[in-house]
Formats: sequence, C-alpha cells, structure tokens
Amino acid sequence: MIANKQAKTTASPNSGRAPFWLRGSERSGIPVAEKALAVFQPDILIDTQFQSTYRRRFHLDPEKVLMLAVLRDAVVCFQENVTATCKRKHVMHVEAEEWILNEDKTYLFSFENVCEALGYDASYMRDGLLRWKRAALTKRSESNGRKIIRRLET
Repeated sequence: MIANKQAKTTASPNSGRAPFWLRGSERSGIPVAEKALAVFQPDILIDTQFQSTYRRRFHLDPEKVLMLAVLRDAVVCFQENVTATCKRKHVMHVEAEEWILNEDKTYLFSFENVCEALGYDASYMRDGLLRWKRAALTKRSESNGRKIIRRLET
C-alpha cells in the first residue's frame, strides 16, 4: 500500500510581491487584474487607419515620380562628379550642369518644367547648386594648395 504524502507548500521568497510586469500598478489606481488583462485586448482601428500603413506618405503621379528621378539623377551627377578627373565622369558633370543652367521651357523634361511640376523654385535650386559647386571647388583648391606646399617643404 502506497502512503499518500501530503505536499508541503512553501512560501516563495517573493510572495507578496507583484511580478515585474505589474510593478507600480498599485499606485496608478487601476486594479492589477484589469491592467494585466489589458495586454490581451484587441486594438481597435478604423479602416482609414489600417489602410494608411499600406499607402505612401505623399502621393505622386507616376509622371512626377519619373520627373523626381530625373532631377535626382542630375543632382547626383552634378555633385559627385564636380572634381572628377576621369573624362567620362567629367562629361556627366558638364551635361548635368548644362541641363540645370538651361532655362528653356519648350520640352517637357527641362529643368524648369521638372522643378515647376514638383513644386520647386528652379532659380532657387539652380543658385543653391552653383553655390555648392563654388564651395566644393574652393575646398578642393585649398586642399590641393596645402598638398603642394607640403611637397615643397619636404
């Protein structure tokens, strides 16, 4: 015959203390059980809130997306190749600069028309890019001047 043993229940060392996820809830005035069950409550969203996660932050027509890509490519070619020594890269810079400086509005993808369609001020952007170019060339000439002086000193 097997004797039935009574299980001894011992108090856990942190009995009387709340689990870590419920600490501090006694002070908030919200019952502990209600706070614990709040984790399992469904989120309530209206349709527009749910659909907004799948939509663009700003809406552009496909034509404007293409125009933005053309403008971005021209600015990248203009800035990355400003001090290029390679003939191919220098030609890319010169072509981008010619496109940016051209004030002709007769063709659809001119700098003026692209900026206007995207809501940018073409003259302001043109002036900013030319200011950036002057600063980049000045910085390059100063650094080259320092290199030449260092070579002469040694």
